[in-house]
Amino acid sequence: MRRGEVLERKRHSFKRNRLNELTGSQWLFFTNTIWETAVPPDCTHHLRKAHGAMKPPEAMAELIRFFTCRKERVLDPFAGVGGILLGAELECRIAFGVEINKRWVEIFERIKSQYGIYKKSIVPLNGSRKSVRTIRASMVCMSCLTFLEEAEPESFHAIVTDPPYGIGHKPKGFKEETNFSMTSSSPQDFGNASSLEQYLELMGRFGSLARKVLKPRRYLVILVGDRYMSGEYVPLGVRVADVLRDCGFELKGIKIWWNKTTLRPLRPYAVGSCFVPNITHQNVLILRKR
Repeated sequence: MRRGEVLERKRHSFKRNRLNELTGSQWLFFTNTIWETAVPPDCTHHLRKAHGAMKPPEAMAELIRFFTCRKERVLDPFAGVGGILLGAELECRIAFGVEINKRWVEIFERIKSQYGIYKKSIVPLNGSRKSVRTIRASMVCMSCLTFLEEAEPESFHAIVTDPPYGIGHKPKGFKEETNFSMTSSSPQDFGNASSLEQYLELMGRFGSLARKVLKPRRYLVILVGDRYMSGEYVPLGVRVADVLRDCGFELKGIKIWWNKTTLRPLRPYAVGSCFVPNITHQNVLILRKR
């Protein structure tokens, strides 16, 4: 078979892409397991920064762009202040979020009332642009487990989320704007898990319900950081992936995310004594419903 015929066959094959609307080169670039971003703060940053684990909408849009098509339904069961929902809005997806902490829901509602979308950017609604569209994503305040139990089976095309993973890690004396200012007082809040075992049990319950609401062969994408606990490195991303595999998902890959714009100063952990890592990355777990 001649080279031209091979290329034509590949082009014809890619036309059958049912997952997203990317070109072949865009698809190939996304498969790089190292994901480096340098997204500057957007105009909603001053509101969203109250949450210690907010995610930049423009970066989240990259994930959503790969795992969905326009007008498909995206769910974030741990929505926080809505960074993933805003990323879905930038890509014209139908986004729905669930958040257990009323404070974060109120911040997201404030963002919706003051900002809109203009040419894949978030802009103030009181600007001079005439074609700004309102943010249509919605968020409810409730436990994600309760929501998933009540949700219609196979009603979402993708689940993209950033669950809490601060197991027993709520130190006193920190300023409000830290990675620890995100949990609620609810015993149903995953961030209040008292042990790694309890946290993984909760993630197992979540995984079983998440599988129910996903359409066949679609993706669950989870951002999970690793931890350092009791003097030992805990590859939490791998632990969570193993739990979700038991729930009926295939682990298709892990992308290592390094967001340069939020890199914190390196701390001198155990200098001159032993190796203690400064964990500056997050794992993006990519799982597919069996």
